[in-house]
Amino acid sequence: MILAQVQQFYESLGHQPRHELATFQRYFPHDYSLNEIDDETAQTFIAHNPSANQALLLGISIGQQVVKARRPSLLSAQHSATFGHFAQKEIGGQAQEQLCLAMVDTQLNVIGWEVVFVGTLTQVTASPREIFQRALKANAYAIIMVHNHPSGNVHPSAHDLSFSQKLFELGKTMNLPLLDSFIVSQQDYWSMIENQQLERLA
Repeated sequence: MILAQVQQFYESLGHQPRHELATFQRYFPHDYSLNEIDDETAQTFIAHNPSANQALLLGISIGQQVVKARRPSLLSAQHSATFGHFAQKEIGGQAQEQLCLAMVDTQLNVIGWEVVFVGTLTQVTASPREIFQRALKANAYAIIMVHNHPSGNVHPSAHDLSFSQKLFELGKTMNLPLLDSFIVSQQDYWSMIENQQLERLA
């Protein structure tokens, strides 16, 4: 029961909560009763303490909307080609090398896309800590790493492979998997999973 939060609400307004809680319980004996409020019940409850009870019901309504809110998805990452073309459009034509992070939910929908680092024409300095901090902040289920090669050659360097493998291993340890690592140019993309350069997750 949410009585502790309701009590805190009335106390914050300077009310003695015992009487208010009794009234609240009479109208809403169960938590699920708050999801079944009809207009007549709401108005009768509000009449007992108009300003406070109206504010309480409004706060509950806002909370219900927040619970239903979901991050909008940018696209599905279930298919490498779809994601690769998306990444090409985002950073494939950039003159400087950029490292971006795509964050996905459990349905593999991309719910976040962030530029994490911008480097020189030939390199980008990346920190695994920064990458995983951003993913955790977004409450992501998994991540996909993307960086561009301004030269147009999308084949990974030895450093690209070792850094991606390092993130892959860290992701397994943190239960925040790296699903793939992409390299893109304006004309093409490279998926390390497609090319069997990262262990594919079961």
